[in-house]
Amino acid sequence: MDNNPQQDQKMVSEDERVKANEFIIRFLQNVMNEGNNELIKLRIKLSVTYWVIIFLSIIMFTIGIALISVPAIAAFSGEIDQMQSLITAGFGILDLSALFLFRPMERIHKMMGDISQIILALNSYQTQVGLRLMELDVTNRPSMGQTAYKVNEAAKESIQLVQDYFEARDNEK
Repeated sequence: MDNNPQQDQKMVSEDERVKANEFIIRFLQNVMNEGNNELIKLRIKLSVTYWVIIFLSIIMFTIGIALISVPAIAAFSGEIDQMQSLITAGFGILDLSALFLFRPMERIHKMMGDISQIILALNSYQTQVGLRLMELDVTNRPSMGQTAYKVNEAAKESIQLVQDYFEARDNEK
C-alpha cells in the first residue's frame, strides 16, 4: 500500500474534517475554560487569605492595646497592684512587638506581588494557548504538531517568567 497524502485526504470528506476541527476546538476550549475557572478559584482563595491576615493583624493590635491600657487604668485607679499591671502590660507590649516584628503588612504586600506575577504568567500562557488554538487546523497534521510545539514553548516561557521573578526577588535579600 502506498501512503499517499492525497489518497488520505480523499478518504475523509470535507464535512468530516470540519466536524473533527469543531470537536477538537470545543474540547480544547473546555480545557481552557476549566483552567480559567481554576484561576478564578485561586484568586478567591488568595483574596480570602489576604483579608484573614488583615483581620487577624487588627485583632492582634487591638488585644495588644487592651493588654496595655486596661492594666494601666486599673493600676491608676488602685484596683490592682502595680506588679500585676506591669505583667499584663508586658504581655500587651510583647503582643504589639510581635505584630511589628512579624511585619504582616510587608508580608501581605510581598504575597500580593507574588500572586500578581503568577497570575500574569498564567494569563499570558492562556492567551498564547487560545491564540494558537485559533490558528489550529486539525485536518493538517503539521499544523497540529506546530501548535503543540508552540503551546509547549508558551508553557516553558510562563514557567521561566515565574522562576526569574522568584530568583530575582531572592537575590535582592
